[in-house]
Amino acid sequence: MEKENTIIKGEILLGIIFALELYALPVQFYLLLKGPGFTFFSAAVRFFSFFTITTNTIVFFCTAFLLFGGRCKLNAFFKKCTTITAVTVYILIVGMVFNLLLRHIVDLKGHHLIVSEIFHSVVPVLFFSYWLFFVSPQRISFKVILGWLVYPILYIIYTLFHGITTNFYPYPFIDATKLGFKTALVNGLFVLIAFVVLSVILISISRLRKEV
Repeated sequence: MEKENTIIKGEILLGIIFALELYALPVQFYLLLKGPGFTFFSAAVRFFSFFTITTNTIVFFCTAFLLFGGRCKLNAFFKKCTTITAVTVYILIVGMVFNLLLRHIVDLKGHHLIVSEIFHSVVPVLFFSYWLFFVSPQRISFKVILGWLVYPILYIIYTLFHGITTNFYPYPFIDATKLGFKTALVNGLFVLIAFVVLSVILISISRLRKEV
């Protein structure tokens, strides 16, 4: 009975995260599409140029498969402790970078503020809570961090080269136009170091919980 209650509580938490993403992602895209000079295609490119959006989209699909995936092979993939831990690292980085580096330089109101808080504060805390309390811990190898870094590395490469061609950079600390390519690249490397450190912390927690 206790195990069933735990599963139900975990599914409720997943349902809340899923509902929040189902609201925030389309609303954010609509708000962007309303901006001057955007076609649907250009708005979509700009939308997915933000690490916040791509990562919250990953969280959306992760929760969707965990809730509704059934026997789908992707559901089995998303159920792995390794996968959920990686997604937890990604979404925590979203929250940490925004709240430590960006919150003081943005002035958001209305729906912009609501979706920003969902993306950068509410979902990171809720998803971390799901990982901590409802995911069975495993003794994850530290070697998996190399694989986890593929996503942020590809994002940084895309952002820098996309910025060169369009002069658009989604985040000021990686704006090569203002900072110079070398400084932007160094800042990107610092973000990758943050990924590694946070990954080590979460893997260590999982390993310790497994041994208890």
